[in-house]
Amino acid sequence: MISIGNFYYYQPEIVPEKGMAKNNRVLQSKKTSILLFLSIVLFVVFVENSCKYKKYNYTNYQRLKSPDRVIKLKSSEVNKFELLWPTEFAVIDNYLILVDKKGDKLINIIDLNSDELKICFGGRGQGPDEFVSISQIIPDPNLKDRFWIYDISTLKLKCFNISNVLDHNFYPEKMIDISSRKGFLTQLILFPDQRMVGTGLLLEGRVAFLNPSGDIVRVIGKIPVIFKNERFAPHHSHGFLGNIAYKERTQEIYLATRYGSIIEKYNMDGKTVSTLIGPDLFFPDYDIVPAGEGYTMAYNKNTRDGYLDIKYNRKMDELFLLYSGKKKFSKDGKLEGGGRIIYVLDNKDKFVEQIELDKDIYQIWISDDCSIILGLSDKRVLKYDYIHR
Repeated sequence: MISIGNFYYYQPEIVPEKGMAKNNRVLQSKKTSILLFLSIVLFVVFVENSCKYKKYNYTNYQRLKSPDRVIKLKSSEVNKFELLWPTEFAVIDNYLILVDKKGDKLINIIDLNSDELKICFGGRGQGPDEFVSISQIIPDPNLKDRFWIYDISTLKLKCFNISNVLDHNFYPEKMIDISSRKGFLTQLILFPDQRMVGTGLLLEGRVAFLNPSGDIVRVIGKIPVIFKNERFAPHHSHGFLGNIAYKERTQEIYLATRYGSIIEKYNMDGKTVSTLIGPDLFFPDYDIVPAGEGYTMAYNKNTRDGYLDIKYNRKMDELFLLYSGKKKFSKDGKLEGGGRIIYVLDNKDKFVEQIELDKDIYQIWISDDCSIILGLSDKRVLKYDYIHR
C-alpha cells in the first residue's frame, strides 16, 4: 500500500514464481474437489430419479411445462341456497343436475336461466328411483335432454329424461348392470353406439372397454406401480385412481391421476401413446394398511392431490384439467382438498394457458363455446366467465 497524503493506493501484490505455483496447486485442488462434489450430487440425483422412474410401468415420458399465459378469474354463485355435501354435478339441456350426498333427496335440479331449484328426487335405497352412492352423472352422447346416473354401490347405470323428471316421473327409462368381473369402475364415458369405457379399481390394467350391456370386454394399460404381491393390485389401482376424457378428433383416451402430476394417454388399440408429467413432478404416495380382515389404501403425510378433474371441449379440441398440487393433510393434520388452477392442454399436448381461480373447487364443467366454467366447491356451484384466448 502506498500513501500519498490522505489518499491510499492499493498496489497489486506481485507473487513470487514459487508462491504462484503453490497457489495454483491449491486452486487446482479446490477446483477438483468442487467438480468431484458436483459430480457426486448429480450422480445421486440421477440415481434417485432413475430408481424412482423404475418403480413404475410408465413409458414414453413427456414433460409438461408451465404455460406463459396466465389469467385470473373471479367467481359468482349459481345456487343461492347452501348444500350439505355436494359431490357430483353435470349440465343437461341448461339444467344443473347436482348430487347432495346429505340432502333429504340426493338429486337437485336447478334451472340455470333463473338459478331456481326446480325439483329434487332420488331417495336412499336400491329401488329404481333410489341410489346408495352416486359416482357420476353422465350426459347422453345422442340426446341432449337425457342423462345417466351411475351408482357405484349397486353398479347400476340408470337413464333419465329431464322432461320426465320435471313432470315428477322419476322412473328410469333404462338400467344397465355394470360388470365387476375385473374390478370396480368409478367413472364411465358413453359412446354414441352405446359402448363404454371406464376406469377405477381394476385388478389389472387402467382402462376398461364395455359393451352396451355393461360387460367388460377388454382392459388396456398396466397398473403403473411395480409390485410383488398381486393381492394388492386393486389397492395400487386406488392409489393411482384418476379421471378420464375421450378426445374424439384423435380417438384417444386421457387418464389424469388424482394423486400425482401424471396424465396417461392411450389410443383405442390399447397402446400407451405417451405419459405426460408436470408441471410439478410427483407420483402418487400412499400406504397400504390393514383394515379389518383385509387391507386398504390410505393417505400418508406425503400424499398430494394432483389432477382432480379433466374435461374435453370438442369445439376447441382442447382438454381442461383441474389441478391442486396441495398435500392432503395440512400442517395441523386436517384433511384438505380442492384446486385453484385449470390447465388448458392443446392438440399438441402442451399447456397453453393457466387459469387461476379465486376459490378451491373439486370438479369442473366447460360450456360448448368455452364462455363459461362451472366449478363445484364444498357448499356451492361457482360460475366463472371465461374468454377463450
